[in-house]
Amino acid sequence: MLKRRLKFVGKVLLALVALFVVFLLVERFRGQIALASYQKELVAKGEKLSPQDFALPALDADNGAPEAIKAIESLTNGTVLPYSYPPRMKLMASGRALVGFRESEWIEAGSFRDGEWVDEKITNRWDQLAADLKANAATLARIRAALEKPTLNNRVDLSEGAKMKFSHLAPAKSLTFWLGSGSQLALHEGRNKDALEWLLPQIGIPRLLAEDRTIIGELVRIAISAIARVDTWEALQASGWTDEDLLSLQRAWEIQRFAPEMARSFETERVVSAGWYDAMRASNEEAYNGLFRWKEAPFDSYDPETKRWVAPELTLQQKAKRFWERHIHSRLWRFVWSHQAELHGLRAIQSLTETGRQAATNKSNLFVEQSIKQWTNDYYSAGFYDRIRQLDHNIKAMPRSVTKAMRGKTDRALTITAIALKRHFLRHKEYPAALDSLVPEFLRAIPTDYMDGKAIKYRRTDATNFLLYSVGEDGRDDGGDLTLPAGSKSKDLWRRRDCVWPAPATPEEVEECRREAIKN
Repeated sequence: MLKRRLKFVGKVLLALVALFVVFLLVERFRGQIALASYQKELVAKGEKLSPQDFALPALDADNGAPEAIKAIESLTNGTVLPYSYPPRMKLMASGRALVGFRESEWIEAGSFRDGEWVDEKITNRWDQLAADLKANAATLARIRAALEKPTLNNRVDLSEGAKMKFSHLAPAKSLTFWLGSGSQLALHEGRNKDALEWLLPQIGIPRLLAEDRTIIGELVRIAISAIARVDTWEALQASGWTDEDLLSLQRAWEIQRFAPEMARSFETERVVSAGWYDAMRASNEEAYNGLFRWKEAPFDSYDPETKRWVAPELTLQQKAKRFWERHIHSRLWRFVWSHQAELHGLRAIQSLTETGRQAATNKSNLFVEQSIKQWTNDYYSAGFYDRIRQLDHNIKAMPRSVTKAMRGKTDRALTITAIALKRHFLRHKEYPAALDSLVPEFLRAIPTDYMDGKAIKYRRTDATNFLLYSVGEDGRDDGGDLTLPAGSKSKDLWRRRDCVWPAPATPEEVEECRREAIKN
């Protein structure tokens, strides 16, 4: 009797194993068929899904990008640059800002010097900055000449997928501090024309990355533009500008584009994502790194002596968990669920692509936020089984990229409007009663506040002062309210209720800021 029962149990277990194997095979083929069907549907709509659809252009003798990046990397660190650049548009609690180029010196609590962190108070001087720029004058001239070439293309190869190299992004961003510091020094010495020669190429740096067509590249472009916006604010605080000077500054800003380019970067992200999945299907180590290893990195510690990340000592339970993830779950995922996960991710990226395209058309972050809310609900409406198979964490941060592009467009709108207001003041000796007065003499049209899709906000407070602002990410017009959230000490304009173009700090605020710098 016992023998018969054991035999029956064996048959049941064998049947369960067979059913499980059949289930895994069905899930594998179901994922492959569904993925292929959706890809075919996208291609029928004219979407690009392969690296060949984004073929690299032929080598161009007029391509200045390789020369510019190489030259940036050869810049020599000095006493001040690139780590202790002069202050610019330093925001006070009031929302007004200290004009950096007017300071005789600037003090820092510490700085990164000669490859080491110096944890002591350091006083920086303009003559030190001048020496750093002079030592790199020839290299900086080469960079500026390269940036003026008709073609700037880093020839990013989308076929590399997850192994794509982005080593050119950090040098491109670091250039903003060199050029911005050159502008600050010229303003400090009253050389406006020279300041413009530094500032115009700084504003144009985003063009250096425009042809990358990657999300990370677009985010760096937006960050660079935000820095250039600060340096432009500094320039507008100087006297002695001519209308011709300011017009060239305004035109440099008018050609900047962010929203359409962000939508375009989602198109290429589909290709990069496909390469990422291909790499994980081809290698269990790649699958484990992509699915689980990224979660462990924050818990590793850095050993300064060996200059390596060291994994902590694991408990028996943690070891068992890692064994399961590396040798069982990763292998099952590769064989059974990787195509289903790729389909889930592809649909999510396609939804963001369409959101980006529509955002570029309707010019309102309110639409973006609504779309992102729907996207988040769809993306996270996953049960237990979905969480096992759809481990595409790499796209969770993507939705905010669209909002950042809208912020970039709004920063551009504020800056262009501020320049036009300065031009009006030079010509008419007062600020206009309304922005309508700037059209068409100084503007083709009133710039859009991409946060709510309406015109940028403006109010003249008197003949020589004005309030210029965006409603901010919440899309609510608080009348130019500069209030920070409770407990916040952020220096970011976008952290306040409305994003307000700062007025210069009062003499009392400037003195207080100097005292605090010395004391702290």
